[in-house]
Amino acid sequence: MFTFPRPLFRAAATAIVAVGLVAGPATSAEAASPKPEKIIKVAKAQKGKPYRYGAAGPKTFDCSGYVQYVMKKSGKKIGRTSGAQLNLRHVKKNKKRPGDVLIFIKNGRAYHSAIYAGKGTMWEAQRTGTRVGKHKIWSSGYVVRRA
Repeated sequence: MFTFPRPLFRAAATAIVAVGLVAGPATSAEAASPKPEKIIKVAKAQKGKPYRYGAAGPKTFDCSGYVQYVMKKSGKKIGRTSGAQLNLRHVKKNKKRPGDVLIFIKNGRAYHSAIYAGKGTMWEAQRTGTRVGKHKIWSSGYVVRRA
């Protein structure tokens, strides 16, 4: 069996990589993330649709169904419930940006999710009797996740 001498193999491998003949999959989590502008555009397009517990669109939504729908239409599949959405990448509150997911937690349990819109506001399907809209962040008891 023939094997390349190590110096020759290293030189060939270096040359291949240098000229870009080997292209692997993107390894950065950012590369697979939807663009914030797209997320906000999709979130805003749902404005006025009614809240319905257990609904995941496209005509009615509950909070986590809304977030899941927005992310899917923006190019990223995520979990269906607020608890499942906690599995997204953690982001510090002071590093949040429009398009990030806000997950509200009480007594160690995720109970609500929304899309950060910037300037202290969020897009959300809030509760029964309301419609999807942009509201001020109404609690400091949340964590930030990025798709």
